[in-house]
Amino acid sequence: MNISLKRAKEITDAFHSKKILVVGDVFLDRYVYGKVERLNPEAPVPILHAKREEDATGGAGNTAKNAALLGAAVVCVGISGNDDASTAVSKAAQAEGYELVLIRDVQVPTIVKKRYVVGSQQLLRVDHEDITEPDAAVEDAMIAAFQAHIASVDAIIVSDYAKGAITERVAHALMGAMKEHDIPMMVDAKPSRASYFTGATYMSPNKKEAHEYLGMNMHEQGGKKAHELAAMVSASFDTTVFLTLSAEGMYVQERGGNGEYVSTHYIHEDDVVDTSGCGDTAAVAIVLSRLAGATLAEAAEIGNAAGATVARKAGAVGITPEELLHTMGDHHA
Repeated sequence: MNISLKRAKEITDAFHSKKILVVGDVFLDRYVYGKVERLNPEAPVPILHAKREEDATGGAGNTAKNAALLGAAVVCVGISGNDDASTAVSKAAQAEGYELVLIRDVQVPTIVKKRYVVGSQQLLRVDHEDITEPDAAVEDAMIAAFQAHIASVDAIIVSDYAKGAITERVAHALMGAMKEHDIPMMVDAKPSRASYFTGATYMSPNKKEAHEYLGMNMHEQGGKKAHELAAMVSASFDTTVFLTLSAEGMYVQERGGNGEYVSTHYIHEDDVVDTSGCGDTAAVAIVLSRLAGATLAEAAEIGNAAGATVARKAGAVGITPEELLHTMGDHHA
């Protein structure tokens, strides 16, 4: 490990003094837990004997939840329908410890991702969604909602799943707010929207997304190597890139500067339970670490450890500073 556990604790101890604005697509994650004891006589599929259900916020909500669990104050702005699922999302956010501002769009339902789980194994996921671009009135409400909070936050995280919340107009307003208030912005965007955020402080694509940002297919001729890919994305989008490389760590390319592998291995493949939300967790840890004074390499290493910590859990869940430091301490030992 390049960063000492003492230094990591100094950084994570400062998370509680930070406030984050998250903007993006908010979902309701609903988990149905149960047992499978027999096959369905009507079809060759298992019968799940449901025992309990739990609701959590997903998408941008998962990013906000992670920031709150790591100690930051958080406000999250997103779009929902005007329905029971929207109420459930708001209740889940309250339980998770952050402020959720939902712009209710009567034209679309709230996105619900329902997972059926046996033990730690996902049996089936059913998505309820109707993706449409919001009209001008909804965009106006989105922009007004985050502008009402922008003066009181230390950083912005854009959590885009290409489900309608992040339009070109909303992105333009976010970029304007970032520049006007001189605060950093981390962008985790789908390739179709990445160009909206040229000039953002940070971007955190994975290898597949980074290739797609550049109009390339990572499977053609083996794709670009990490250092080439990060440098190309950084130059094309005028940003500092935290290129996530799964178990291999990250490659950090500073805007207009040097690049560096940060490849400390915090998890073995056999320990991975679920990779859902790992990117969200890593992005949050990187932003909070930078706000706390971490170097780019230190922030990447803490982000790498954060992603590894959540990969040991089932579902898109959050982690605490104590869990993060435990992962780093185990590796150091």
